[in-house]
Amino acid sequence: MIARLGGMAILVLIGHAYSEADLGTYFQLLAMVGLAVTATQAGSGPLLVRMAQNKAFGQAIHVVATRFVITGFAAILIVTTTSVPLAQYWPLILIPFAAALSPDWMIAAKTSFSRLGMIAVMGQVCGIVVAVWAWLSPSDLALYLIAPAVSLASLALATAFAFGQTPSHSTNAEPARKSSVFGLVGFTLLAGFVPNLDFVLLGADNDPLFLAQRVFLFCAGLIAAVASTLFAKNEVGQMRDIWLLAPMALISGLLLLLPDRFANLFFASPSDDLITILQIGAAWPVLMAFIARQILILQEISAVKWLGWGCLALTIFTALAIPTSELAPDIMMQIEVRLACLVLILMACQKVATRRQVVA
Repeated sequence: MIARLGGMAILVLIGHAYSEADLGTYFQLLAMVGLAVTATQAGSGPLLVRMAQNKAFGQAIHVVATRFVITGFAAILIVTTTSVPLAQYWPLILIPFAAALSPDWMIAAKTSFSRLGMIAVMGQVCGIVVAVWAWLSPSDLALYLIAPAVSLASLALATAFAFGQTPSHSTNAEPARKSSVFGLVGFTLLAGFVPNLDFVLLGADNDPLFLAQRVFLFCAGLIAAVASTLFAKNEVGQMRDIWLLAPMALISGLLLLLPDRFANLFFASPSDDLITILQIGAAWPVLMAFIARQILILQEISAVKWLGWGCLALTIFTALAIPTSELAPDIMMQIEVRLACLVLILMACQKVATRRQVVA
């Protein structure tokens, strides 16, 4: 919640200082970097948490090294596929490297959430300071330094906390079987790619769509934070569903009823397209919450270890294969339909897996 509030403050500052075109380009690049961060982490966040809880630090080092190698390939892919000059957006390339090296998983494994909160606060403070500079300038360099400032400050603090004196308590976890590790990585990749993938593949160069996505990504970030906390604490049942679904239901209701208020809060002169996209996309937060719920249920079940990988491949293939509209509202509707289909697939597979377990 702290990180999301800091992000909202940053968006308000830059949303009232830069044009829709400038912000659209910036947010589209951020979405690409978001995919790079997901690829960099390679679905290894929960896996590293489990390794730390099982004291398998040798294996964890190999995983982190692999993440760093993937970071290099992801950075090269961004540089070679974007038409924006590297001199403009080079600070964003630092974000995947910070994500690959961050030892925040060691802190999560010990359920030291107060320290994660401190990291979030200080990271957002650094980002807000740079955002104030961008608001006063307004400078392209300042704009593109905001997100790296948050990432680098968070990396520094996570390193200090992870390798300094830490509380001795931790959550005990069953050692992960190799069959469940494969599924865990696949589902984590799916959860990481979904918030950005459709926007990048379906909405290229559509400025209002990427402005709306920044609002939706606050919801995705909050869902990810709640889901990772529930995972580390092995939380199941009704409390898991309440934590995931209730906040997103509230936000969806507000987006449906008051999309203009949201648009005017974050941006100086929101276009009619932007307001329409926010209203059409009101179901997006709830659909993402349902996807996170199903992933939490399924990701450590070895019987469905291929499901996350299969859904990810299906999502990418269908995005590349289906015809896309040039109208941002139509693209937003298409994205929601795709998310709804993904929810149905995951729920159906959960029922099948549950029946098999009962029979067994």
